[in-house]
Amino acid sequence: MTSAPTRVLLVDDDASFLEIIGDTLRAGGHEVDATSDPREALRRAERGGYDVALLDLVMPAMGGLELGDRVKAASPDTEVLILTGHADLDSAIEGIKHRVFDFLEKTGLDTARLDRVIKDATERSRLTRANRELQQRVAEMNRRLQALVDVSARLAAEPHQDRVLDTLVAAARELMRSEASRVLLFARTHGEGWVIEAGAGDGVESVKGARLRAGEGLALVAAVSGQPVAVVDAKQDPRYSHRSDEMRTSRPGYLAAPLRLGAVMGALVVAGHEGGGEFPPEEQQLLFALARQGAAAIENAASTERSINFFTHTCDILVSCLETMDVFYPGHSRGVAALADMVTRRLGLSDAERRSVHYASLLHDIGKVMLDPAVLRAEGPLAPGARKIIEEHSALGVQLLKPITIWEDILPIIGAHHERWDGGGYPSGQSGEDIPVGARVVAVADAFDAMTRVTPHGKHRSADEALVELENCGGTQFDARIVRLFVAEYRQRRHQIPTS
Repeated sequence: MTSAPTRVLLVDDDASFLEIIGDTLRAGGHEVDATSDPREALRRAERGGYDVALLDLVMPAMGGLELGDRVKAASPDTEVLILTGHADLDSAIEGIKHRVFDFLEKTGLDTARLDRVIKDATERSRLTRANRELQQRVAEMNRRLQALVDVSARLAAEPHQDRVLDTLVAAARELMRSEASRVLLFARTHGEGWVIEAGAGDGVESVKGARLRAGEGLALVAAVSGQPVAVVDAKQDPRYSHRSDEMRTSRPGYLAAPLRLGAVMGALVVAGHEGGGEFPPEEQQLLFALARQGAAAIENAASTERSINFFTHTCDILVSCLETMDVFYPGHSRGVAALADMVTRRLGLSDAERRSVHYASLLHDIGKVMLDPAVLRAEGPLAPGARKIIEEHSALGVQLLKPITIWEDILPIIGAHHERWDGGGYPSGQSGEDIPVGARVVAVADAFDAMTRVTPHGKHRSADEALVELENCGGTQFDARIVRLFVAEYRQRRHQIPTS
């Protein structure tokens, strides 16, 4: 492979010498940019691209060593050669200080030596430039890999599919520095066809719901084959389909990486490469890795959604069963859950923690289904023996739900929702911060709902009276901080809370 000619910046205030040396260098196959003005030379150097700067040592406007320093500052890859009337040891020492590659005597200049020195300087210049560019590429790839690690962590923690898709699209555009990005999820239709059932990103609304034949569309090819598809001009590829691949960009370059894991079948697509051509192999691998993480996050989100649906339906069934037995408390479980949601909104809990408190609220009394129905249906104040039986429901609820491992997070809340802040509760006598925060929330919500409904088991109170009672018991029966939050939220949102 023939290397590019050396680009030389030649500066000398002697016009005749400038012309002679310039012609000599051009005859040797070099590209020469000559000037007698050091300031003009510096302006040209700032635009970059020179391999060698051949500078006269003594010039009236600016000396060669000073100009060489400024050229190196503007273009660090350019090697500086100094033309001098005489080269001696002092000049060599001074040249080292100024990072001069070599000195050349103007008197009786040996053209063979000039050519050899320029060749050596060019090699070092290009090697320096190549090393710098390699370091920049490595640094940029490390930055992208770290960004990939960061986005992978965000994806793994995201339980909602729509937010997973949005995160993928944004990460792909940033990592690949592309003009456009989108993610498409495919589902089989009857026969051999496919339909775009979901997606996010640029132009996705115009393709969502599109039906495709097998092998139609670059994105579908990537999804089905499990391999990236990279082309310069997508529309010129015979597999292109406007129903799935059209993306408005001003630059060429199209890359689709497969999203495949379990039931997930899709593609992560970027278009409009920053360099104006095909996405290079290292970027293809980067998008491929991001797509793998995305597929896992989508599958995890779907699994979480299935679990939430299981929670919801199972809770509905269990709560309905409980209400057929606990006849004086219809709607109590759902009312407590609504009140608990009101409080956890202000506690700064994560989505997962809020869900746990919500489901624990719904099922906090589920242990009552294991009690004698006659006790639950007894009218009037409870006798000591009956009250003792009722108090077993917290532990019985834990016992009932313990075999269902996906509910392990809500068991401590159910088991402790009748513990007291001062340690006088049941079943374990926990106190203060040892009581799970979710249980402290449910305790307040449970007490408020019980006080404000008409039952044969205690005095009915208005909402305002119940709030005062909670405040009176803050710091003894209840966590005072939870009580304050509850009272403030209820007074602000009382008309938004569903009534049972």
